[in-house]
Amino acid sequence: MCARMTERYDSKAARHYAAFRPRLHRLILDRVIRPHESFQVGLDVGCGTGYSAVALTKYCDRVFGLDPSRSMLDVAQRHPKITYLQGSGDALGQLPVQVFGVVTFAGSLFYAKTNRLRSELVRVCPPGGTIVAYDFEVLLNEVMAELGADCPAVASDYDHRANFSDWAEFTVDSSGTERLRLEVTGPEMAHLLLADSNRYDAFVRRFSNGDPFESLVGYLENSRVQMRMDADMYFTRYRILGS
Repeated sequence: MCARMTERYDSKAARHYAAFRPRLHRLILDRVIRPHESFQVGLDVGCGTGYSAVALTKYCDRVFGLDPSRSMLDVAQRHPKITYLQGSGDALGQLPVQVFGVVTFAGSLFYAKTNRLRSELVRVCPPGGTIVAYDFEVLLNEVMAELGADCPAVASDYDHRANFSDWAEFTVDSSGTERLRLEVTGPEMAHLLLADSNRYDAFVRRFSNGDPFESLVGYLENSRVQMRMDADMYFTRYRILGS
């Protein structure tokens, strides 16, 4: 069973990460962005394989997706509104001044939050610009236990509730937490489980036949494992006051 783990991604995990992610990005953004609200240009920091950037396109004419991982960007979802860039949140110098009406951090703020990011956001966002920090935790420990997949616990100080509340340039507009339960198929559950390299390695040990995907799908579909996932969602919307 995997206890609180630090997620680890490589090219194998990125493939499964790209193949299926629960549709929580859109559900969360629908809670923090008002109906019919729109922005000309948005920025998604830590976009990964593009799920959060694609969700942001609903509200923007154009979206930039930024991520430091080339493995993730190589399999990112293509979309006519999205331009993907490799880089980190504290290296926004390649982006123009005061252009982004909305900036989102989908599970990336814990890693991206630095003093350099603080000054960069003030530079690339106009006063009154919207910043949304959100995250979700997919709760898979019970599923791992049911599957008998032994996964070593890794100490982690990761905080799903990472926010900007200690920065004077940001004022909170709204915030919330919520737990959801979603039904999934066998292949979707397998992709979800294998999207983290620590769990991927655990299933390689469990099935001992190379890529564990097909074996895991077969086991899921022929066992009594519940095809559902619980997820805790955290979200806060800020208005940037500027310098």
